[in-house]
Amino acid sequence: MPRPGPPASAFALVLGLFVVLMGATWFRHTDVGDAQLYQVIARHMLRGGDWLSLEYLGRPFFDHLPFGLWPIALAQAVDERAVIPLHALFSVLTVALVGVVGHRLSGPWAALGSMLVLATTQMYFFQTSYPTLDPLLLLLTTASVIPVLTNAGTRAQWFTAWLFAALAVAVKGPFGLLPLGGVIGARVLVDRSWRHLGWGALVLGLAVAPVALFLALRPDWREGYGVHQLLASASGERTDGAAGYALAFKFIADRYWPWFPLLFLGLAATIRPGPPEHVNACRKLAVACALVLIGLSLPHRKLWHHTLVAYPLLSTLIGVAIAPRLAGWFGEAAGRRRLLAGLGVALGLAVSAVAGGVERVLMARPCVLATDFSDELQLVHAGGTVAVISEHEEWDMLSALAFERDVTPVRTASWEGVSGPLVLATDQAWATAPSGWAALKQARGWVFATLRPP
Repeated sequence: MPRPGPPASAFALVLGLFVVLMGATWFRHTDVGDAQLYQVIARHMLRGGDWLSLEYLGRPFFDHLPFGLWPIALAQAVDERAVIPLHALFSVLTVALVGVVGHRLSGPWAALGSMLVLATTQMYFFQTSYPTLDPLLLLLTTASVIPVLTNAGTRAQWFTAWLFAALAVAVKGPFGLLPLGGVIGARVLVDRSWRHLGWGALVLGLAVAPVALFLALRPDWREGYGVHQLLASASGERTDGAAGYALAFKFIADRYWPWFPLLFLGLAATIRPGPPEHVNACRKLAVACALVLIGLSLPHRKLWHHTLVAYPLLSTLIGVAIAPRLAGWFGEAAGRRRLLAGLGVALGLAVSAVAGGVERVLMARPCVLATDFSDELQLVHAGGTVAVISEHEEWDMLSALAFERDVTPVRTASWEGVSGPLVLATDQAWATAPSGWAALKQARGWVFATLRPP
């Protein structure tokens, strides 16, 4: 007789633990430049009324399609503080969907294990409440794999997979296809299902169609996004990021903690004798994960956060692999009580850690704008411009100024043409400052200066 599954309160405790861990970084200054950049673009989108043409610091922006920024803009239309809870909700729903995948593949203990692993993976709970494109992307890609991975695949299920995959592609281009493509490949290779090959190829092709149509109708986006973003990233023409064929696997080894060692348990479950359904589920998940990581390895330009799209499948692989052990440890009445007590203690410790300022460990020291220059920046009025004088791009500095002070920062390598009244300059640039400028404060390699009245 199979042992009973975990109590419903265990799932609630896991979700509560995830929310508390995410909450450590809510409503605080962050140096995650993407989060600031997207909010600035969405702010301009609302003010300008054009939801298809993006602008950042006075220039057109084509690095991402506009559609993934719409939820940010809609939340800002209510209140700028609503953006973070919205993205936290996306991530909570992703954890819940991972539980659905685990349950359908291997029962309730696999669901609980999958949810717990994803919820407590440090780079997941730390990153996925920020208003970037990743929380919505992961929600949509996880939803897209459920009908294909856990069912035989009726037309209605393939339509559901197509719908969520098409939305995911609209959010973040090719990354929206990777999980579904990996799962289709796993069904073909593990189940030897040629039906999945045919339907899968059709669905993947159709998932690209809406974005392809948009690019066909908008030559500016076809050039800016299709050529200078997608093709440039694939070919190496874009030199930001990192290059290397095995980097996606290295990023997982470096950042998928504390659960990375259990991935080897998941791989072992694919060859260890056991119930055929359990072994088959582990094999499909392992192949899907491998195919996703191979897909992430193909473009020349790579960034670590691109691998977040693999985290739900990796967590489900671990959850399914450890499900028999969880059932053995906690399946009886006494074990269920121990499980709830352990999760309750973990939740209490998380609350205490957040109240005690664990974000100081999780987050890097805030930049000079949020600390040393916070008082001086009160002189900066919204809607104005601020010169940032540096030999380097200072991308994070610009995005922080643009978002938190609602100004247009202008980066320049020299003092030529700078007329004030306020500037931020590196120490090296300050050494060549023309007469007439006075330093208001100097800290951490930067000088905040003003133009003296004549």
